[in-house]
Amino acid sequence: MARLSVMEIEMLRRNALLVNLIVLSASFLASQTGTFQGLQTVPQHSPTAAVEPIRASLVLELDRAINVLKRGLRENWETREQYLSAFEKTPNTDRTGRPVTDAKKFVECVMSAHFRTHQIWDEGPPLGVEAQRTIGELTKRRDTAGQGEAAELRPPPCADPALRKVTISAGVAAGMLRTRIVPVFPAEAIRNHVSGMVVLHATISTKGRVEALQVISGPAPLQQATLDAVWQWTYRPYLLNNRPVDVETTINIVVPPSH
Repeated sequence: MARLSVMEIEMLRRNALLVNLIVLSASFLASQTGTFQGLQTVPQHSPTAAVEPIRASLVLELDRAINVLKRGLRENWETREQYLSAFEKTPNTDRTGRPVTDAKKFVECVMSAHFRTHQIWDEGPPLGVEAQRTIGELTKRRDTAGQGEAAELRPPPCADPALRKVTISAGVAAGMLRTRIVPVFPAEAIRNHVSGMVVLHATISTKGRVEALQVISGPAPLQQATLDAVWQWTYRPYLLNNRPVDVETTINIVVPPSH
């Protein structure tokens, strides 16, 4: 075998280095290509795609509510609770199993705002009229959402307001009364024919319970018996913007001479 010259050996060494460099470069590029391809497989969510499930859920819940209202009209439901509880019992997911919680709460809020709980002194419109009005309102909202104009759910119109205490008259408070316990006056006061009017200052909670009670005026022998009785009274909650609030009022107990 012929011996290689120094120049030929150097040429072979350079060729080997070049081959190794090419192989390494190809491997590096292949690895980077795989990385880029992996990054490209990550789904990109556009703002429009992000709100579509919300819009679809809103349309679905509005449809469900409208069907509940129409069913109530057909079956002549007699209470607001029948309408509201029927909607609460509708599914919490759509057909694909995706939660519709936000949309459901929004629609429930709209329905509650229409179906007010009227007080004795505020008769309000008939239940069927309220149901028809609510159907009209929800239909408009559904059409708007279906046309793509509801980019996101707005805060519910009946979101809890900052609760505050209000003052109401004795007459309004009397109309809210549910349970009235008659005072049992002391035998001595009865024998002495003590009479007059006991005036109390009361605080009534959102649950309709007497939370605070103080005597403003009245015959002393009648005061404690009056307090003991009124502490047990219960009331319908007073509503402000369709939400129950604490109230302050006066309670007048008239004790005639013949008691």
